[in-house]
Amino acid sequence: MRSSISNSEVAPSRAFEVIRGGKTQRSIWAIVLGLMLIALAAEFLTSLAVNHVSKILRRTQQEYSDAAKLKPFSASGTPTVLLLGNSLLRDSIDYPVLRGALSSEYDVHRLVFEQTEYIDQFYVLRTLLRNGARPREVVLCISVNHLLGNETRGEFMSRYMDASDVASLGRRLHLDATTVSSLMFAHWSEWYAFRADTRKAVLGAVLPNVRDLVTTLGWRRPAPLSADEVRFKAEPRLRELKTLCDQYHVQLTILVPPALSQDRSDVVVSLGENIGLRVLIPEQPGALNADLFQDGFHLNETGAAIFTGKVQSELVTLNPWP
Repeated sequence: MRSSISNSEVAPSRAFEVIRGGKTQRSIWAIVLGLMLIALAAEFLTSLAVNHVSKILRRTQQEYSDAAKLKPFSASGTPTVLLLGNSLLRDSIDYPVLRGALSSEYDVHRLVFEQTEYIDQFYVLRTLLRNGARPREVVLCISVNHLLGNETRGEFMSRYMDASDVASLGRRLHLDATTVSSLMFAHWSEWYAFRADTRKAVLGAVLPNVRDLVTTLGWRRPAPLSADEVRFKAEPRLRELKTLCDQYHVQLTILVPPALSQDRSDVVVSLGENIGLRVLIPEQPGALNADLFQDGFHLNETGAAIFTGKVQSELVTLNPWP
């Protein structure tokens, strides 16, 4: 039989356990609340960084928002054109000049994602079209090497894709579950998606010329491509793009930017003819001198002025809307 003394010893012990359990729960909730506050602060500070520190991120956000609202015709009745591409589009075409020169024929808009290749651009375009964007024409400005490339910008670009496209990207590239989870989290979190670019923006504010230095040091002349390699890799991607645009009744044009040497863009033109897809090469490979390029890849202001004039002529003389 248990004594009254032992019972009196157990009661305080149980009371202590209850108190300790209550403190533990409160501590857990305090930690959770603290983490939520940190996350909200990170999102808020990222938004400030996008709007006040990084001109590139601010421009990207504005161009994406603008592209998402496009209809086949502008308020004035001119067909809408979306120029989509990466830094080659940014540096190869003087956008304000082209937009102004074509204003009587077309309502031209631009969407540039630096450091992207075909896969990122395809999924961004698919997300835009699925969510209601309807430009009358999409002009994808892409080099042959980038058309064939498999590189993606990862978490940053996940912010501009639907969750279903993030999952599709993971399957396409055979990504592991951890990487897909990271991409999915970046899709929902601006802080997580833009954290690397926020650091770059701060670094760029401290060292304004660091981007040009990195571009110059990092550029390498692309390896020569064979016609068979281009034909094998490019055809399914061109068909994929055309199928996507046909689904939403959007006209598609591929615009190949200038190259210093042979890039087998003639093969892309041939593939386009077979598929029923227009491919424009306003400047033949090797036609522009090296002194018109910043780094052997991106045009400088003089080169861009020349190429912009030729793109304008190509678009004006075409009748893309039957």
